[in-house]
Amino acid sequence: MDTQMNKLSLSVSYEKPLAEAIPLSGFLFDCNGLLIQQRPVVKNVLEFNLKDSISALRQHPDLSEVRVFIAPARDKNIQNVTSIAMLESYKPYEAILNKDAEGNYNILPIPVSVSQFWPFCNCRVTGKVAKWFLVGNNWINKPVCKARVHICEIDAIRYWIYHIPDYIIAKIPEVILNPQEVIKFPIPIPDPPPFMKSDVQVIPQRTNIFRTGSFEEKQDQTIAKLPALSPEIKQHLESGNLNLIRETIADNYALLHPWFCLWPWWWPYFYRSIELAVVTTDANGRFDANVSYWCWGDKPDIYIWVEYQINGVWTTVYRPPVPCYTFWNYTCGTNINVQVTDPRVPGNCCCDCPLPGELVWIRSVGSTSVAHINQLSFPQAPPGQLITYDRVGLTDAAAIYDDFLVTTVGDYKRPFGSSPSLYMGFGNTLPNAGIYYYRWSFKRVSDAQLNPVSDTYKALSPIGGAMNKGYEYTYFDSHGVEQFGANSVKLGPFTVGGNDNLYIIPPVQPNMAPFNVPESNPLWWEQTYNMNTMYFDSSALPGGNGLYEFKLELFDKSGNLLTNIPKETFKIPDYNNADFSVNAPDVLLENPIGATADAFNILMRIDNSKCGAEIYKVKVNGADASTDCCGFVKYAPGGVEADLELSFKAVHPQDFAVFSFGVDKGTCGDVPIADAGGMVIDSTYASIIPMVIYSYQLNSGVYDKHFTPAQLLDNCYNGGTGKAAFAETLSVIAMATDGTYRVTALDAPYQVAAFALEPS
Repeated sequence: MDTQMNKLSLSVSYEKPLAEAIPLSGFLFDCNGLLIQQRPVVKNVLEFNLKDSISALRQHPDLSEVRVFIAPARDKNIQNVTSIAMLESYKPYEAILNKDAEGNYNILPIPVSVSQFWPFCNCRVTGKVAKWFLVGNNWINKPVCKARVHICEIDAIRYWIYHIPDYIIAKIPEVILNPQEVIKFPIPIPDPPPFMKSDVQVIPQRTNIFRTGSFEEKQDQTIAKLPALSPEIKQHLESGNLNLIRETIADNYALLHPWFCLWPWWWPYFYRSIELAVVTTDANGRFDANVSYWCWGDKPDIYIWVEYQINGVWTTVYRPPVPCYTFWNYTCGTNINVQVTDPRVPGNCCCDCPLPGELVWIRSVGSTSVAHINQLSFPQAPPGQLITYDRVGLTDAAAIYDDFLVTTVGDYKRPFGSSPSLYMGFGNTLPNAGIYYYRWSFKRVSDAQLNPVSDTYKALSPIGGAMNKGYEYTYFDSHGVEQFGANSVKLGPFTVGGNDNLYIIPPVQPNMAPFNVPESNPLWWEQTYNMNTMYFDSSALPGGNGLYEFKLELFDKSGNLLTNIPKETFKIPDYNNADFSVNAPDVLLENPIGATADAFNILMRIDNSKCGAEIYKVKVNGADASTDCCGFVKYAPGGVEADLELSFKAVHPQDFAVFSFGVDKGTCGDVPIADAGGMVIDSTYASIIPMVIYSYQLNSGVYDKHFTPAQLLDNCYNGGTGKAAFAETLSVIAMATDGTYRVTALDAPYQVAAFALEPS
């Protein structure tokens, strides 16, 4: 060190020279881990200029308290390192400063045990992100475009094994050799194929709510899923020698993944990842990147996680457990196919999807095609029930969180609620002087009971008061690394030419007029061929529940309302395949005369009513079995077997709810004769052909059914001397959808009750 010039110069060499020279950076930290300086190694010399850092070093000219690290610097992100913890992922060598007799400092050569990890190799990582969607009556695996894919390498255990604290290593043998803990995190399995819904209204198989397995049985199931260990591995783990245990873990790393997968608290110690690249999927859901990885070992171990832009926020939609979903010894260039299941991810990728000309495609309410919203009045009873109700304004679409609600194509049964989104697509020559703005408005046609009401159109207001359209762009940070950014433009509402609540039709890209955003490579989060044009709160509509008509109008650049628009301007999805369009039928058009119409309109039933549910006490010969809450029921008072009655309440003000009632006996499981399910509009039936046989009869919202003791006890009846404990469960869930999700906030609280039958 030159004490006058305040420089620290160190000669850098290797214990064993590398086959190929690599750039190196040196880091100088004080004793508290504060970064003082970072400098490149130039011609095998690392030189720190300490002139401006004496105060940070507490003016110790002997530098006895500083820490010096050297690390490979091919990754530009190393320039962002500010702490020793951040530097660890670059596999640094911590050099010890030695002072010779002349007062100069030097360091020993970089050891092979460290430098062997430094060389980089190149690897091509390719794959596809996709998701299953129900299109018409068919399940289709569609690509997920514009997803952000994080490509990571799982660091070699050989490097980290001696960084893991002793107390963690000491715990490994006991847990592996004596797995006493019942599985809390089951071993993940690949996503199953899409569930094919039946066309028949059925009550799904119920799960026994009683735990039938013992603690010991759970332990046996856990152990049976784990691979066998050789006597040698067991002997090493039992040795108590921490170094030998470390080596055994490193040598048998692949074999031990099932154990590590079960206990997440181990993951931060045994699986450290380095992000190699972040790429965006194309219109076919594909991603492709050249990445560098540490050459040490056979092949890179690649782990993938995925983000998607949801409501303007990058949201993790796929991040499975690291030890179970890492591609160990990944063969560079082979496809990694990721199957996303997150319900919020749409399937609107398309390599050539901009709509031509001045077309306006009214696509969906959320994910519900407008072609699947019934516009005609017709009465129909639910499957297996007799009371009819009018299906006008209802949809036959399924929804996320449908649970035991089964929806079939053509069976219009569910209303809309919560906060629907109106999705549309616009032609690639819009906006122009002739068609520039759009406006959604509404009027109430009927009340909740479908009694006609008088109303006029009012502007539909978006949640938050405005509709903004978000976009993403790229930029280069101070280190020259490409980064992503986000911004948005306001679509409306605006007042133009005396008309209020107008919204700008966006161009194909945000750098086109009228927005002309200044950022580089801007891309809409939602393309103009399928975008959210209105997001509203249906519970805030004046008048409350009922049948509403929603109207879409178009305006020119001066704000003038357009009329006599060519009918073929308005498109809707094909009923059987929402990826194709058809001309909107007259029933969905305003004033359709000849070849023109004034606007698009659609009827939608709105219902935000909540469900009700309650399980009542068992009745014996028509009277409550007991006045207390203990639940014991004597089924043979005075030695004569009684009539037993089970009853419960399942209600919804407009009957837009379904229920599932079940009875479990002891650890035997389900009592099928006592189960029931259906829409709350009517009784349930064991048979309606050739004669009506009630299962549970409905009266003022209460369902009840009568049983003999033998029917409920069955194999526990024992000639009239048996007894058993029972549990009753009741779910009443709303049928309303926001177009994508079932509105679970309207469900009744889940109900559970218990009783026990005994002869006397």
